[in-house]
Amino acid sequence: MYYYIVNPAAGGSKIDKIQDKLKSRLRDLGIMGDFVKSTGPEDVAKLARMGVEKGYKTIVAVGGDGTINEVLNEIIGNEKVVLGIIPTGTTNDLADALGIKGWYAATGILASRKVEEIDLGKVAGRYFVTSVSLGFDAEFASVRRLARGNAFDKARFQTKLLSKSASFKPIHAHIKFDNNYEVEADCFSIIISNSKFFPVKMVKTAPKDNLLDTVVITKIPGYKMLKYGYLSDASTIELPKISVFHSKTIEIETKKPKEVAADGQVVTETPTKIKMADKKLKVIVSRKRKF
Repeated sequence: MYYYIVNPAAGGSKIDKIQDKLKSRLRDLGIMGDFVKSTGPEDVAKLARMGVEKGYKTIVAVGGDGTINEVLNEIIGNEKVVLGIIPTGTTNDLADALGIKGWYAATGILASRKVEEIDLGKVAGRYFVTSVSLGFDAEFASVRRLARGNAFDKARFQTKLLSKSASFKPIHAHIKFDNNYEVEADCFSIIISNSKFFPVKMVKTAPKDNLLDTVVITKIPGYKMLKYGYLSDASTIELPKISVFHSKTIEIETKKPKEVAADGQVVTETPTKIKMADKKLKVIVSRKRKF
């Protein structure tokens, strides 16, 4: 039986508007199961642990990036449990990366049940699927969701973007890769991507399995910084001074502590160490997904 963990606050309480349709759709597909709702910030993790303890084999996160990340961090290590996703958050970048576009399509994907094992990264004791970032990307992780909200939220985002773009100063970072080589530079942004989830599409490189791909953006003109701020990746603008490194571990130090985001959520500060995890995640993905 499927075990659905619902974050009622995700997407501005979007679940309240679609709950009846969602349950009807799941019932029609023959994958109806038990529903539980979180009541606070740490409740999702608690409910996920309960699902594992009760022996559910498919645990479905119904929410946004934060909800999914909380669930996957609790089910890792149990090879019998598979993660399912129904994206209802304001930001659903993690679901998008797995080819899951919207709650309705997600139900069909759950029913088709294409299970894939994917590599994971680890930072500050937490697993991540897509990427870790610091610099401009990490500082905007907590407000980028506003860009996808209502008119008031979008106006707030534009104000913050203008302010941040005018005042942002590159961070001075010391980066060590696999204890073999080191880089020290003033960086606009540092993005550590998990294998095939490579974030900067214009860079001509082939992401490698079992390695983390580190993108170091050392400089970006102010007028391009505004455009970059509206993107979830840097796929449509030309960025100068980009370097890409492949490694299993990355250690980062900065002069002052800087926020570090994983899967779009701020999880720690520098200094920090990012590495390939020794565990994989079993997750239900779209059959149309292409890496």
